[in-house]
Amino acid sequence: MINIISRSLIFKNVSGPKKVIDNLIKGLDKIGYPYVLNKRLDYCSCLYIHDDRIALQEVKNLDPRIRVIVGPNLYVVPRDLPRSLDISRAVYLVPSEWNKRFWLHFSFDKCPMEVWGTGIDTEEFKPSTEKKEFVLLYFKQRFNEELERVEMGLKKKNINYKLLHYDKGYKESEFKYLLKESRYVVWLGRQESQGIALQEILSSNIPILVCDVSSVGHCLGGGELNREEKDYTDTSSASYFDDRCGIKIKNLEEIENALDTMEEKLNNFAPREYILENLTLEGQAKKLLGFYEKYFNISYTEGLMEKPFYLGNWINAKWHYVLYLKLKHWVKILLVKFGIWKLIKG
Repeated sequence: MINIISRSLIFKNVSGPKKVIDNLIKGLDKIGYPYVLNKRLDYCSCLYIHDDRIALQEVKNLDPRIRVIVGPNLYVVPRDLPRSLDISRAVYLVPSEWNKRFWLHFSFDKCPMEVWGTGIDTEEFKPSTEKKEFVLLYFKQRFNEELERVEMGLKKKNINYKLLHYDKGYKESEFKYLLKESRYVVWLGRQESQGIALQEILSSNIPILVCDVSSVGHCLGGGELNREEKDYTDTSSASYFDDRCGIKIKNLEEIENALDTMEEKLNNFAPREYILENLTLEGQAKKLLGFYEKYFNISYTEGLMEKPFYLGNWINAKWHYVLYLKLKHWVKILLVKFGIWKLIKG
């Protein structure tokens, strides 16, 4: 049994962190592994803290029988972790290999670290039989002049395309609808620690031309990063990717040649095959559970048979705290909408 602690479960809106936890739960359901949601931190021996910093502060005080895995949706960079935070008994998850190298480069040493990406729902995102009418241009937090350069290339090659602008917001239903008729995707996005939307495209068996970043700071925003972190170059817009998935370029002057390559090799790519090999729901759920055996000697079978130590809920499952978090969430949305949030953050 695993006790999942997550604030993202409280909210219905689609987000990266919510996808992480929702897809983990789907994976656990598929393999029939028992779990509970937001129970007291000492409910059972396997505790997974997904995104709750308050729960993270309590790790050092837990009964030694409680084995702890945390992340990946807790902090953006290592220096965000409080110096006083003691998680030496935990295992910290990051979503990709480059992200692990980044954290180690910037001196993370509070506990062991493992790479774990959430699984992709390959039934929800599967190949479509619809006629492929256009190329989808996915634009996320990159510079307008870069968008203009890519659009110029598409127009020069007389390629019919539709633009999906992440920063202007879109519903997941719109995303799915566009994928059904997309021959391939041109991805012009920021660095991604995992890149779930990109992987959902691959799961739909749609290849991608990735216009890759040159550094972590190669994007709009990133105000939480300092100069050294922004200049870190060992990164990617497509953290999980190989030759079956499409092609990558870093220089946008190569866009016309890259578009030619995509057109010529379109039927040779097999992106869904890559996802089925590397990022299934059940496979990634088992990988997470495997860390409890690797670090804490709790086998899969032992976890299946475990009974609770204590009954009760963590604060995330208590109505008054849930109400407080939802009110806080909506206040932030309003502040962002009216431009006040930027002023508060400086």
